[in-house]
Amino acid sequence: MKKRSVGGIIVINFFKTIGIIALLIAVGVLSYYLTMLYFKQTARTERSTAYKHVISVNTGNESSNLIYSYDAKTKKIKAMVLELFDSTSGNLNYITIPVNTQIAISSGTYAELIQVSQKLPQLSMMSDINEYFSGDVAYEYGILILQEELKADIGYFTAVSSDKFDTWFENAGTKEKPKYKPARALLDRVAKNPAEDTIEALMEELWNDLITDITLSQKQNYAEALTRVNPDNIRLYRAYGTKNGNIFTLNKKKNKKLVNRIWESESYTSSQKSSSTGKTVSSQTAGHSIQITNGSAINGLAAAYQKKLQADGYHVIDIGNLVGNKQTKTVIYARKKTWADGFEKYFPDVSVIQRDTLTNGADIEIVLGTDADLAS
Repeated sequence: MKKRSVGGIIVINFFKTIGIIALLIAVGVLSYYLTMLYFKQTARTERSTAYKHVISVNTGNESSNLIYSYDAKTKKIKAMVLELFDSTSGNLNYITIPVNTQIAISSGTYAELIQVSQKLPQLSMMSDINEYFSGDVAYEYGILILQEELKADIGYFTAVSSDKFDTWFENAGTKEKPKYKPARALLDRVAKNPAEDTIEALMEELWNDLITDITLSQKQNYAEALTRVNPDNIRLYRAYGTKNGNIFTLNKKKNKKLVNRIWESESYTSSQKSSSTGKTVSSQTAGHSIQITNGSAINGLAAAYQKKLQADGYHVIDIGNLVGNKQTKTVIYARKKTWADGFEKYFPDVSVIQRDTLTNGADIEIVLGTDADLAS
């Protein structure tokens, strides 16, 4: 047998080495392209990255999320709910904002927005926000307009078609005055397995059916905190304001106070008290005794308010007449001012004064003025 030369062996080993290197490179390149193909096939396209935002999107510990329900054909806004979630305390709140809310945009803001859309009137309707602006960014312009009126920061939005909204939310109020909350079906799904991965999976399942200016991973950052929410302790509110015909005007002062009170609240440990009429009794007021004193000189006014408040779940211990001059302005006296929260819906401009001693030893005393006349 003929022996190979040293040179021949070196050449053979060299080409073997080159072949192995080439094979490794080919495997590496193929793996790279297969990996990229996998991510291309499975990666989620985030709508929120497809346009330039006009608000500073904020998904901090205090999640302020404006939820829009829109008609899939007309794009008309059918419902609006401001979701306020404190991931530190675990408090979850929903403020329903009437869709017929009309806002007088301030001159400075309007001067900027009219450059974006010539269709925008200075007296704008929140239900028509998709008529004024085009694309997903329209919902952010809605935030700019609304938060100026609410005097509250809104971090991001979620928009969902009305058919999906009606599946995900239910009305705990009336048809005329809706008060939306998460549907029991969704809450029950989480209740069966209240774990972080359950909530993350639910978010991912619903994600393709909504429009938002945040990413799925940003939303899933709230999953762990949401496991600490007791569904029975979710608070529901309606935005304060006045209705004139088909137009609703927000009350800036009261809504600012409501939002601030929500953010400042300790962790909820009990359910929100509600009467058979569907009206909410403030958790601060619930259980406290109320004296109604008629200072208006209008016969039967104290009795009328007694009936009204008792029907709404308040504890009225007695009524009576004020001795002295006729009162024109209603005043609420309370041994603690916070106990008088919630009466703004009956007396919009009422003054609250702290006083230790009240008639009949009550915790709260409402002294009615002529401005409380139910006939006016």
